[in-house]
Order: sequence, then C-alpha cells, then structure tokens
Amino acid sequence: MLDEKGAIRKDPGGRLSVALVYPNTYFVGMSNLGLHTMYRVLNAHPGIVCERFFTDFERSVESSRPLREFQVVSFSVSYELDWVNMLHILKSNSIPLLSKDRPNGPIVLAGGAAATINPEPVAEVLDACFLGEGEPLADALQNAFSQSTGRGEFLERLQKTQGVYIPELTTPVYEGDAIRGFEGKRPGISVVEPFEDPGYSVILTNRTVFADMFLLEIARGCPYRCKFCTAREIYSPFRPVDVSNLKGVFEKASHSGKKLGLVSTSLNNHPQLSTILSEIDSMGLKIAPPSLRLGMISDDLLHYLKESRVGGVTLAPETGSDSLRSSLGKVVSNEAILDDVTSLVKSGIRDIKLYFMVGVPGEEPADIDAVIDLVKRIRQVFILVSKGNRRMGKVSVSINTMVPKPHSRYERVGMIEPAEAKKRIRKIARGLSSQSNVSVSFEGPKWAYLQGMIARGDRRVLDVLARMAGEPQSKWQGILKEWPRNPDYYALRERNADEVLPWDFSSPAAVCRQSGGE
Repeated sequence: MLDEKGAIRKDPGGRLSVALVYPNTYFVGMSNLGLHTMYRVLNAHPGIVCERFFTDFERSVESSRPLREFQVVSFSVSYELDWVNMLHILKSNSIPLLSKDRPNGPIVLAGGAAATINPEPVAEVLDACFLGEGEPLADALQNAFSQSTGRGEFLERLQKTQGVYIPELTTPVYEGDAIRGFEGKRPGISVVEPFEDPGYSVILTNRTVFADMFLLEIARGCPYRCKFCTAREIYSPFRPVDVSNLKGVFEKASHSGKKLGLVSTSLNNHPQLSTILSEIDSMGLKIAPPSLRLGMISDDLLHYLKESRVGGVTLAPETGSDSLRSSLGKVVSNEAILDDVTSLVKSGIRDIKLYFMVGVPGEEPADIDAVIDLVKRIRQVFILVSKGNRRMGKVSVSINTMVPKPHSRYERVGMIEPAEAKKRIRKIARGLSSQSNVSVSFEGPKWAYLQGMIARGDRRVLDVLARMAGEPQSKWQGILKEWPRNPDYYALRERNADEVLPWDFSSPAAVCRQSGGE
C-alpha cells in the first residue's frame, strides 16, 4: 500500500477514462509538479476520471485497472530518454506502437517539456501531442470525445484546440536526408495567461525526491534568455503568480506539516517575493528554495533561509570563466558568486550544490581550469566563514555535457563528442580530487549523446527507439551501433542557418494565449 494523501478516486461510469502515465518510476514521477497539475485539472472535470500509471505500476494506482481499459492514454514526458520507456509501456500492454495501427485502440497523447521541445522522434506513435501548458486540455478532450463518432472526427475536433498538434495531419517533406518543409496545419504553443492557478502538490507521499516538501509554483516562464536553455523560448513570458492567488495554497501547505518548496526558474525575480516570504513567515511555514539566481540573492531571502534553517542550496555558475559565462547569457562575475556564497554561509547554509557544463560553444582548455579554480575558491570561502562551526560545509559539484536543445539559441550548434566531453570532465574531477569536503558527480557523456540524438531527431529515429524499448540500458549502445543510420547526424553535427529543423513544424513565436483554471 502507498502512503498517499490526496489521491482522487472517481466512479468511471459514464466518464471519459484518461490514463495519466509518467514513463518513469513512481519515485521520479511523483516529484514532477506538472503531473500533479494535470491530475488535478483532469479530475476537476465532472466528465473525466483520471488515474495514474508509472513504470513500476503496471495497473493504475487508484483502481488497479489495466491500461487497455482507458479510452485515452496520456503520457507526461519530461526527459527525452523517457520516450523509450513510453514505447516499452505500450508494447508491454499489447497496444500497437504506430498510430495508424490503432484504429480501434486507445487514443495515445503526450505532453510535457520533452513533448513541447520536440516530439518528432515518436510522432508516428502519437495520435495527438499537446504543446506547452496543458491546463486547457480537460475541456477540449471531453468535448471532442463526447461529440465524435470515431477516431478521425475526435482528432479533427481536438486539432481546433490551441496547442494541439496532430502528427498525421502535419507531416515533414523529405528531400534526401534533409527536411524540405511541412505539409498541413502549423500548431502554436499553449501559454496560459493570465497565470492565476499555480501548480502545487496534490498528492503527498514519502516515496518521492521531495518527501519533506509541499511544492508550490510561484511563477512560470523565465525572464532571462540563457542560450542553452529552452524555458524562455517555450514558456514565455515570465508570469509571476500574484500573492493573492497563493494564499489559499499556503493554507494547504500549512496543513501538510511539510516545508514549502517554492518552484520557479528564478525565485529572485518575483516582484512580490518579500510579501510572499512575509506571508509564509506569518503562517509559521519553513521554506525550501529552488536553484537561486546568482548575483540576486537579497537580504530578505537570506533572512528567510536562516529562519527556515535551510541547510543547503543549489547554484548554477555553469562555467568557471566570466567571459564564457557571459557568452551563455549569464552576466555574473566570479567575484559576485563568491560574495553570494559568503552571504549564504554566514546565514547558516552548510551545503552548496554547484552545476557546471562542459562542451559549451567557445570553450577552451583554460575554461576547464577556471572551473577547478572557482570551486577551490568557493571551498576556501567555506573554510574562512565557517571557522568555529562544528562542521564545515560540503561542496557538491555536478558536471553535465551541454546538449544543444531545440528551441534554445544553441539549437543549431554542434555538440561535443563523448570522448572529448569525458576528457574534460575527468580533468575537473582530478583537479578537485585532493580537496576535502568537495565531491564531484557527472552524467556519462554517452547518455548526453543519446539525449542529444533523441532531442534533435526526426521521425526516422523511431525505429531505433523501438528496438531499445524493452531492452536493458546496458544494450542500448550496441543497438545504436547496429542502426543503419548514423546517430552523429542527429546528435553532433552543426546545422546551417537555412536548414529546416524537425521541430520547425511549430514555432514559439506562434504562441496561443488562453485563460487557465479548473
């Protein structure tokens, strides 16, 4: 039995049954605020019953019904590698992979960050894809289903919904290996504006990454435009939630007995942050912050971090070089970073996690040395400021290979080869190996390569993903080597300025703004 509080159980009789599937484990999926939001929004509709599935829950969490009993199977996909898990789930439930082979089967949908960034590698699997923010989907789904006599009519009605992409009605036209253009309707991306109904933890469970937190989304989108990031491009504009719309959720958080985890791409940029922190303090809530924007850590925030006895924070310098960091769109100096670390340690922070990348365009050997130097300087700050404390803080360094993602400003640049990425990561790890209280972790560059291949792929990638589905990850690299197509074509190469990209069927410029809410 799960130790859940807040699960919704409805009689499926006469209602549209929607399976909300997170193609990863329960532990990972229940940490995803988007899943909580769609579960709440879909179940708030009187004509819909929505139940959850995960890779370790082959039947629904709510009623143990099998997946094939649901009329709509909707995948919430945050990470590209989870497309493989999605295919495995369909296979293991005897649901044909290709949309054209399911004339009488369930309608298969997908939404989430990975779906919005580029769904083309699995486009022929999906009957429909929801691009952007999914709150308006409940009404559209139920109305299309109740008014349609068959699958074709259902999809035609659903296509009228802003943000809905029907892959069989918008198809790429190939010319050799290249895409010449697209035929059919060009969908936009759904953006809920005004944003007044924030996401929050609907179901509380201890079997999640954030077991001690009640999560609350206080803003959506991002006010910055870092070249490697997709947040601004696909979830623009930055929309802070007014404090008046947060107070009711503060009450829910207070009754949960957990810390309040504030979710935002840039907590520091909320124009009412001081008021929010004051409201939280007045209710006796303790906060858990997201990654903090360097160079913008205010005295108010430091005070509430101290009052909440926050022991650790996450910072993302990305690189150790001021000039390279500036080229990424992050204009903050190493000296400002050290000032922030000093302030954080003085306010009681004992552990800091630092995110860095290798493979950034323009990166030189000196920039790798600069990462080592910056981490050493941050450690020195800990030693100086922590004198007299019983425990010196820990610096955790996480290094990832940069993947040039669709809809980012780096979407056309070449990606660093795995061997070279590994060489640079190892240099950083060796350079910090003698530093006490410093730990280094990293994702294997081969996984970043695979992520890049999928993220930048087109419909011809599906066959290799389908072969991977159901096979252990230890065999994936071998399957990739046996693939007749060259994966470097998708993962590594630079794209010319005039090349039509697989994800050009939609454009962040074609934003569909609509009111949200239950």
